[in-house]
Amino acid sequence: MELIRPRLLSEGSAWHITSLSAVYLSQGLSGGTLFALTTYLVSIGASVTDISLLLSITMIPWTLKVFLGPIIDSFTFSRFGRRRFWVLISQIAMIIAVLPMVFIEVTEVNLILISLLTAHNAFVAVSDIAIDALAADSLKEDQLGNANGFMWGSKTLGRGIGMALATSIFFTYGVNWGYLILIIMMSLTFLFPLFSKELTHKAGFDGQSYQDRLSISDLIKGISLSILNRNAAAAIIFMLFSNIAYGIFDVIYNEFYMKVLGWTGEEIGLLRPIGMWIGGLIGLAAGVLSLYLGKRPLLIFFLSSQILLFFILGSFSFETSRLLASSVLIGIDAFDAGFMVLIFSILMALCVTQTSATNFGIFMGFGNISALIGNNLAPVVLGSGNYSFAFFCAGISLIPCLLCAYYLTRSN
Repeated sequence: MELIRPRLLSEGSAWHITSLSAVYLSQGLSGGTLFALTTYLVSIGASVTDISLLLSITMIPWTLKVFLGPIIDSFTFSRFGRRRFWVLISQIAMIIAVLPMVFIEVTEVNLILISLLTAHNAFVAVSDIAIDALAADSLKEDQLGNANGFMWGSKTLGRGIGMALATSIFFTYGVNWGYLILIIMMSLTFLFPLFSKELTHKAGFDGQSYQDRLSISDLIKGISLSILNRNAAAAIIFMLFSNIAYGIFDVIYNEFYMKVLGWTGEEIGLLRPIGMWIGGLIGLAAGVLSLYLGKRPLLIFFLSSQILLFFILGSFSFETSRLLASSVLIGIDAFDAGFMVLIFSILMALCVTQTSATNFGIFMGFGNISALIGNNLAPVVLGSGNYSFAFFCAGISLIPCLLCAYYLTRSN
């Protein structure tokens, strides 16, 4: 019985960080499997428009996190913990929603496929906002950088594992077996929050207990304290531009690498995870290094590197060496993890404890709207020019983030 006794999530302990990271790992596994699915679909004939439609619709639940936050802040069952309740419910629902993928035949982008993956993503989004709020509530400000390194590193690691494993299975045994393996892995990560216990007495503001249900006035007060200031405005602008480049990239990179560079779907699906795994390590390092070097130089470096990589990608042709093409594909995911770790720690520090789900949900909602804009822009910019034009547009879209990053890290 001692082995399964719930362990407390507090003080940045090893169990605390591991449990938070396990949920992020689960989300990464889901995202990586979706990336592998888009590669598989393009290899069997799906167009850029098909992939844009799939990613745009499945992204919609993520853009609604701003509305999910107040629900998670206001309603819970104290027996399971204020945030942990939502983590558990969403993790179970994630598995149930994707279960039909084990049985249906996947040969094209259609309504059934989009509906199942959108439902699954809706619960992943709930899980994401709940675990972000739990992290923001239960970690001290000086622990956020290091903890975010482990959490985002785990998510990136999960993406790499999910994409590599799903690619191998999709192209060898079929999509059904790939999703069965995903369900098994997500079930294993669920054990960490299941056997954890949330703090019951952490104070928010005005002496209110951590477990108390918030009134409308408390909710508005918490949102106002976090959002109505210059730092929050800069953070929102940052997030609104942060994912346009990746939204464009995720829609067109498969077709570009297959049609322009002559790669196979299996090659893409097995190479891109390397960048995600390296990104996981960079995420861990960024969290630790920020304690010594400060966030500003690291954030500027990662963003500048990303812009440069998109510009380099825009200069590729069929004659481009495979080594260079591989390096850029790996680098885009690797450096993405670095700047996400840093910006997440900044955003969490801006959140008021009692309404952290709502506060962080607002920030992340703008980030997900950014990705949705990129997903929808991809066919437009590709139709207006060519792949080079699309990748240059992706790089340019990150420049406003540089300016906001400089402002947000002025004390770092």
